[in-house]
Amino acid sequence: MITKLGIGTLLAGIFVGLFSGISQFMEAHTFWVDLTISKIIGQENSETIVLLTNYVVVQNFFDYIIYDLPFFLFLIGIGIILLIISLFQKTK
Repeated sequence: MITKLGIGTLLAGIFVGLFSGISQFMEAHTFWVDLTISKIIGQENSETIVLLTNYVVVQNFFDYIIYDLPFFLFLIGIGIILLIISLFQKTK
């Protein structure tokens, strides 16, 4: 199950990255251009997640992931992590 979820997330990341690249190449200002997590969940929720802890290192990490990291790279990263987890999962 984790393998299928990892492959699906990886494919979704490639799909979003493809449309983002095409939109940037055509210089069109669509939803796909500069898509980040903060644009999906909103400014108020993004600030809440970033300020979740008092540690500066964790806040900087969340700040980068939510505001700067393109969404397709986030999806590809989650897909790779899920595929690595599925390698160590014992099957019945």
